[in-house]
Amino acid sequence: MKKVLLLALFIILITGTAQAENIWFSPLTAIAVGPAGPPSDLDVSPYCCPSTAIKVTASKPVTENSFQWVLIGLTAQEKKVIKGVQVCYQIQTTQPGSTYISQVRLTQTTKPDSALVIHDDATDLVSTDPVCYTSYAPKSSKPKVNGDITLGLKMVIGNQGDEIRVGGIKLIY
Repeated sequence: MKKVLLLALFIILITGTAQAENIWFSPLTAIAVGPAGPPSDLDVSPYCCPSTAIKVTASKPVTENSFQWVLIGLTAQEKKVIKGVQVCYQIQTTQPGSTYISQVRLTQTTKPDSALVIHDDATDLVSTDPVCYTSYAPKSSKPKVNGDITLGLKMVIGNQGDEIRVGGIKLIY
């Protein structure tokens, strides 16, 4: 009986330590890209208070069809299954609904000539309050890490002077 209990405890400990931990990221490495890469109509800069968040602005309106993205590289554990990603954000606008994050996308790259979209969520993120949105990968297609992972946030900025603030980002295993 003792051997069975010890074996069960050993299996629980091994299984528990084999689980990947969720990882938080700062958005400070973000870059803005247009439909064919740089240049972009977006400006990404540190946001004040805290200066570890970013703000995304534009000098002219950016529409859904402008295909303007903010890309953030994420460090992911190889061969782990990604269950989702959480993006903490806030929209600052004079006209609610005109400025928002229109897509949350994860891509995977190994060779520099292509990237594979491994998760794509077209939910419009429109909150003018600071919130965290979790985008889960469908159960049928849990992507496994086999290259570098990049978070893409497609931005729509309806009015000059509006801004999208991005704080912590969590990769969920």
